[in-house]
Amino acid sequence: MKTKKFVRIASVMLVLIFTMSAFVSANAATYFEENGFKYSPISKFNCRIYGYTDSKTDVVVPNKLSAYTVLEIADYAFLNNTAIENISFSNAKSIDVIGEFAFSGCTSLKSVNIPMTLDKIGYAAFMGCTSLTDINISSNISVINGQVFQNCTSLTEFTVPNSVGTISDFSFAGCTSLEKVVIPKTVKNISDKAFLNCDKLTIFGYTNSYAQTYAEENGINFVALDEKTLYGDVNLDGKIDVNDVTLLQRYIAGESVLTDDAVKAADFNKDRIIDVIDATAIQTFIAHGQN
Repeated sequence: MKTKKFVRIASVMLVLIFTMSAFVSANAATYFEENGFKYSPISKFNCRIYGYTDSKTDVVVPNKLSAYTVLEIADYAFLNNTAIENISFSNAKSIDVIGEFAFSGCTSLKSVNIPMTLDKIGYAAFMGCTSLTDINISSNISVINGQVFQNCTSLTEFTVPNSVGTISDFSFAGCTSLEKVVIPKTVKNISDKAFLNCDKLTIFGYTNSYAQTYAEENGINFVALDEKTLYGDVNLDGKIDVNDVTLLQRYIAGESVLTDDAVKAADFNKDRIIDVIDATAIQTFIAHGQN
């Protein structure tokens, strides 16, 4: 009797072992790697990037991995990767999500270009990227989530996309070098902790806007963007220089967005068309020292 009982128990254990082995194997088989990108299919045609194993400093997220279109960067995918200096999504034509903590702790990361297709940047996605100075977001995000850029201590300026309505808790907290944030009229809600410890900050916004009210209520310097148009001053910082040309070129290439006043300022020759002619004219203006 004991022998039969032992055999039954052993049989059950073997079934469980084989079942677990099959489960692990099936799951392991769904993960692949290509050009340093670890990814997994999430449907018949699409995939999600889960990690990166290469040591390249400049990373271009691909549109496809194998036959799968890249739709998402998973939570923690690049967490604490200290090699990456630049990340571009210019080739990723369909990506719509950057997950939570996806690039958090990437302390060498200097620049990020985020495309129009993106709908969501997850909680704390770029937190602690202490070398980050250049962020270009031409996306459809409606919320800047909590702690997204917290403790990005090298960031000096940021333009909030026109699609955004809310800036959440601690979004830019601890960004101790942050001097300028451009906030469009679309923003109707900003957490009182969104810019905690940003002691150098000036908010650029519109007269009688929520941004102005927020700045005044929180003791933050405010500059109205609609008082005067300085043609050529694309980044609306009160002067015309190479930074304006760079921003305009990115806008023309579809890699950046501009506020309505920035678009007006970009029309340097006032022909109501924003193109390379304006960029060239601004370059000539700067070269001749007419600023």
